[in-house]
Amino acid sequence: MREFFVNENPVFLFKPFGLIHNLFTTTALLAAIIIFINRNKISNIKEKTTWNILRVGATILLINMFIYTFGNLHYGCFNYKEMLPFHLCFIANYMFMYAVYTKNINILRITIFMCFIGPIPAILWPELTSTIDNFNFWQLIISHHFFLNLSLFSYFALNYRVRKIDYIKTFILLVTLLLLSYPFNKLFDTNYIFTNYMPKNVVDLYPWVEKFPLLLVLFVLGFVISIIIYLILIVPRNKELDRMIENEKKRIKETKTNKRSNN
Repeated sequence: MREFFVNENPVFLFKPFGLIHNLFTTTALLAAIIIFINRNKISNIKEKTTWNILRVGATILLINMFIYTFGNLHYGCFNYKEMLPFHLCFIANYMFMYAVYTKNINILRITIFMCFIGPIPAILWPELTSTIDNFNFWQLIISHHFFLNLSLFSYFALNYRVRKIDYIKTFILLVTLLLLSYPFNKLFDTNYIFTNYMPKNVVDLYPWVEKFPLLLVLFVLGFVISIIIYLILIVPRNKELDRMIENEKKRIKETKTNKRSNN
């Protein structure tokens, strides 16, 4: 069990876009596609059942973070420079957990963006040494792949509308986190939200990225992902919700008309 955390003799080494990386990335993508295709069925799940499913999912996220933190502490391999809950995905995970446990839809309107902005880069370019023989790999799978799909499920299951103001709030929150992480990283020589330096594995793949200011790269990446999600997911879904509301109004009106006719 100690080796599972300490990882002194890794066997299944991580290879960018190798078999294991591609397998889990493809699985996450297929899960998202299945959720999207079945969004209307998911929308019709009873509210009580939906919240029960989400609470189970949030508990899995919480247990994952608990094991990640205290497992590494127990075996003496906890590194405050990398394992504090200050990564964007970790922050989004905790926000989502809180929102589910308190049934706070306003927070979910923000985490639906954050579940893509943080996890997508981490899914595509994870900073890993090994894979299935190390808990850090499974922590990443749960807090990124699983979190993204659980959040997407919540979006369709709870039928909440995401407004333009929610997009603006998300943007303000992310800029604030970037600005706060920058002095923290400089002070403690850490690299949370990657505002101190670009991860080596990313630079190795794309050397040209170092030619651009780091904060600009992060800002553009976050903006591009968020605007794509807004245009291809949020806007069409809002139109679907409008149609659902209109159809329900028509149904109620027809029911009232039929009752009058019968009387």
